[in-house]
Order: sequence, then C-alpha cells, then structure tokens
Amino acid sequence: MLQKLKFLGFSENVQAWFKSYLSDRSFYVSLNDCLSEEGTINCGVPQGSILGPLLFLIYVNDMPQAVTCELYLYADDSCLIYQHKDLDVINEKLCLDFSKLCDWFIDNKLSIHFGEDKTKCILFASKNKIKKVGQLNIFYRDVIIKQFSKLTYLGGLLDQTMSGDEMALNVIRKVNNRIKFLYRKNEFLTPKLRRILCNALIQPHFDYVCSAWYPNLTQNSKKRDCSVHRTNVYHFA
Repeated sequence: MLQKLKFLGFSENVQAWFKSYLSDRSFYVSLNDCLSEEGTINCGVPQGSILGPLLFLIYVNDMPQAVTCELYLYADDSCLIYQHKDLDVINEKLCLDFSKLCDWFIDNKLSIHFGEDKTKCILFASKNKIKKVGQLNIFYRDVIIKQFSKLTYLGGLLDQTMSGDEMALNVIRKVNNRIKFLYRKNEFLTPKLRRILCNALIQPHFDYVCSAWYPNLTQNSKKRDCSVHRTNVYHFA
C-alpha cells in the first residue's frame, strides 16, 4: 500500500501519515466478557474504517495493467471481457488473462473467491449463434470456472443474448411483491403516502440500469412491463 502511494505521487507527509496509520496495529477478540491475547496485524487496513474503501480503490487501481483484455472494476467486483468471433481464441485469451489476474492477486496479498456464487463466466451471442457455438473453457490451474446462461452483475440480470427479458421478469416479480404488500396496508395509507411509498419502494426497480436492459426487450415484454408499471404503480398511487 505504501509503495503504491509513493508511485502515485502522494507527498512525503501523506506517506508518513499513512505509514503511521497502518503500522504497529494489533487486535484482540472479546467473547462473553473475556479478552484474548493481543495479536499483531502485519498487513491490511483496520476493518470498518472510513479510509478503508478509498485505500482499497487505490490498492487495486493498477489491476488492469496486469491483463490485455478489458477489465471493469467496481469496488471489489471485477469483470474480465474479451470479444472475438472464434470461441477458441476467446478461451485462450480469457484463460491467459485470468491466470495473470490470479497471479496479480497473489502478488498483492489478495484472495479471489472461486466458488460458483462468486466467480462465473458467460458467453454472449445472438440467439441464432448461441445455439451453434460450444462451451467456454475458462480455468486456472485445476479450478474450472462454471459457465452460466444468465448471471447477476452489480444488481443487473444478464442473459446470454442480452435480451433484457430475464431482468424485466425479475423487476416485475419484485414490483408485484411490493404492490401486494402495499395493497394489504392500503386502508392505513393516504394518497400522498401511497405515492411516496411507490416512489421509494417500486419506482427504483424500474429505473435501476434500465438503459442496459429495457432497449433490447421484445415488444411483448415492453408492453407487459409498461402495463404492470401503469396498472399497479400509478393506479395504486
């Protein structure tokens, strides 16, 4: 961390402050009013600190330099992307860069979660082409990354054809659940409070990353989505 601060051009005073902040840290465990012996923290940032998220962003700022594919970072989520018409080239390129990423994690004393709920791969293509191409084969050493036909990334549900239908269905399910809840409380709500609750509990589901999933919807899906939006939200409000 201190080396990266120096490389990024932070002043000597700032570096000295962070060195003092990060050095000579210790911890203990409290359980049922009993305290453990103190342990020494050799690396890392104090958990729950205000500076923690900012320091993490600085710490992983050079991660894209380890790969040649596109690498999107958001907090502790990363997404490795490569585009090509030949599946073999995609497999080769992603395997190579994924291995480089894993090596970068090791060099920087970070861990990567290989579980299916954390590390996944997906192949995007048109409806006609997705039926013809084979499976992705992304791996690191003896760990094979499982391929999915749909996955959630930063709260958005992505399917193989990028149709947006899965995301639309997910939005409709969430909205319907909240509408049912509000209807059960309808007699206690004034019109003003209904509108406030709709704007707070329902509208955000329609708005969230809508530019990523709504334009690709089929006309039937758009009609169904808009119908739910008009009938349930505004009729209730």
